[in-house]
Amino acid sequence: MYTISELAALSGISTRTLRYYDEIDLLKPVHVTEAGYREYGTDEVDLLQRILFYRELDFSLNDIKNILIHEDTAVIQALEQQYEKLLEKRNRMNRLIHNIEQTIQHHKGEIDMTDQDKFEGFKKKQLEENEQRYGKEIREKYGEETVEKANQNWQHLSEQDYLKAQAAEDRLIENLNLLLKQSRPDLSSSESEIVFKSHQEWLEIMAPFYSKEYHRNLGEMYLADERFGEYYNHKTEQPSVALLKAIIDKWTD
Repeated sequence: MYTISELAALSGISTRTLRYYDEIDLLKPVHVTEAGYREYGTDEVDLLQRILFYRELDFSLNDIKNILIHEDTAVIQALEQQYEKLLEKRNRMNRLIHNIEQTIQHHKGEIDMTDQDKFEGFKKKQLEENEQRYGKEIREKYGEETVEKANQNWQHLSEQDYLKAQAAEDRLIENLNLLLKQSRPDLSSSESEIVFKSHQEWLEIMAPFYSKEYHRNLGEMYLADERFGEYYNHKTEQPSVALLKAIIDKWTD
């Protein structure tokens, strides 16, 4: 038998983590003493080893619980799916490593990097992450051809346009924060207009097929699916996607 401290030392994870696993019914102690001390046996050690294996493969705790409940049938399918995700992650990291290696060689004077080369690794990484997270929904809404055009445009983005897009986003975030400080944000204010025009400029760089309808539809997607909206909510001091949607509606009307 192991106490919680002994199991933590054995496995390399914290006692706090083990207590949390107990709380969510992922790993229960085999026995709790009258004094409230958790004790773990060999079966729990084996189970923890499997949990840590799945965690190392980037499975969420909910996914791990499901695998353990249906281990005989679910484990192969889950591992195959995670295998594909890890391959994609490895490919992204390899491209980023290659970009860093080129940058080091460039600064040593061993090779010349074009402006396009300097951003290639970052752009491909962002494109693949967006495709993985949003690709299915965006393709269903806008069609294969439209999405492919946007992807091609992103891949061939110049350093100048990349920096312009970053500056536009910075202005958008800055003025969203100013509006969020108001008890009742004024959608007709100069800050609101700057938010809209900055977002419009960013979209026109990223998606050369820009239209007001496209802009409004994108605002609806931000609000309807939290995955789209969380980007702005995390960038600003308060949740902002609902305000951004209202601003888009105001200035595309």
